[in-house]
Amino acid sequence: MEKKGVKGMTLAKQRPRGLTRLLAKLPLLLYRVGLGWLLGKLFVQITHRGRKSGRIRQTVLEVLRYDRRTHEVVVVSGWQGRTDWYRNIQREPALWVTIGRISYRPAQELLSPEETYAVVREVLRRRPREAKALGAVLGIDFTAPDAEAQVTRLFRGVRFWPAYLSRQDDK
Repeated sequence: MEKKGVKGMTLAKQRPRGLTRLLAKLPLLLYRVGLGWLLGKLFVQITHRGRKSGRIRQTVLEVLRYDRRTHEVVVVSGWQGRTDWYRNIQREPALWVTIGRISYRPAQELLSPEETYAVVREVLRRRPREAKALGAVLGIDFTAPDAEAQVTRLFRGVRFWPAYLSRQDDK
């Protein structure tokens, strides 16, 4: 049952279908034909191995945070971490990350619920117009007292950075 104030099934709880799914796949199609660089630093392609099939898989995700100096990328998984890509990288770390024209073998860190919420809150503060639209699509009122609980229940954050860089904990 949905929480009061949330209308119908939302993308945060149900995978997209039809035209919405096609639009969601458009960035992946651009990467596959060699035009992913057109997306700049807004999207990142994660290459990973399927946990059941062992086949190489690719997923394109919206970037919530990007560090131009280190090429560190932070993304989130919806659907309470039940997305295939997220479950795959829990089993075996991502094989490759491509953002713009930059590709690297990544190291990765699964973020705590608190870290995930901090990243989402930062993005909402930087992009207030998108926040309202995103909240409507996801069925989350980001101004509600329980917004943190909603976000941490629905989303799982991941940080990727080039494996050849030793990551400092003070970032």
